[in-house]
Amino acid sequence: MSPAQVFKIYIWLVDTVASGHLSKEDIDRRWAHTAINDLGEQVFPLRKFHRYKEDILTLFGINIKCNRKENFYYIDSEDDQQLWGEMRRYIISAFSFKATLDEAEGIEDSMLFEPIPSGTQYLTSIMRAIRARKQLLVTYHSFDRNSDYDMFFSPYCLRMFKQRWYMVGEASTHPDEIRVYALDRIVDLHVLDNDFTIPKGFTPHSFFACYYGVFRNAEPCLLRIEATPRAALFLRTLPLHHSQRELPEAEAQAFATTADGIVFEYFIAPTFDFIQQLRTFGAEIRVLAPITLAKQMQADAMALLERYTTLPESN
Repeated sequence: MSPAQVFKIYIWLVDTVASGHLSKEDIDRRWAHTAINDLGEQVFPLRKFHRYKEDILTLFGINIKCNRKENFYYIDSEDDQQLWGEMRRYIISAFSFKATLDEAEGIEDSMLFEPIPSGTQYLTSIMRAIRARKQLLVTYHSFDRNSDYDMFFSPYCLRMFKQRWYMVGEASTHPDEIRVYALDRIVDLHVLDNDFTIPKGFTPHSFFACYYGVFRNAEPCLLRIEATPRAALFLRTLPLHHSQRELPEAEAQAFATTADGIVFEYFIAPTFDFIQQLRTFGAEIRVLAPITLAKQMQADAMALLERYTTLPESN
């Protein structure tokens, strides 16, 4: 069986169990009628079922558990359900991309790609440490210090943002704090035998729920922007944050400064990453609230204008 077919079965199995509490007999019935059952099996072979369950836990961190008292299978937690939703989209996107590349034979020079995420050489070791709850010994290069230093690190999770991988956890240099470190600044890394415990209640999704990107240098608040009709098209197609809400026209009139302005609200922290993203829209968006952020954007715009007040007559 090809790796692609095996991955299809992984996806099918998790999707099936995630749809509700199902007995093995329920899973067998669905397996007998699915199009990916190339062999026409009437049941999902028990040994293969348990092997695939273990593979799914190892590869994706998704735990398919059995309630033996009531005889049904289920995804271990809501966090796993949410993780699988995101991972499923990522995997399907990767398969679609692979199919596109297969069709691109002979026109490779006509296709342009972004660089692959950096720091990937350490991903496997960090994932192994997260799974086993083992500390890392990390040599890290600090941009602020412009030097290398060593630290013990307890990795809680990984995050990719704008083509860069980050690890999240507690560092010996900052005890009792959850901090974020970029993998492309790691000089050296070793997995240790030292165990660690993730703080009770920590989940990656809750940690970043009110943040855009990786910086957490601000507190979440109600943030309101006004967009031009053109910018609004982009915001509707690709929201900046899951909390994005477009105000109805009647409600927006109380805040809009132009006749065709479209108002969006967020509950989000105005961090460096989010402010940088707002700046990519240039003059097509305006921050309405909080006023402190509006003043910061105004000051930044004036400073930028000052830099371009005088221009050389030629290159």
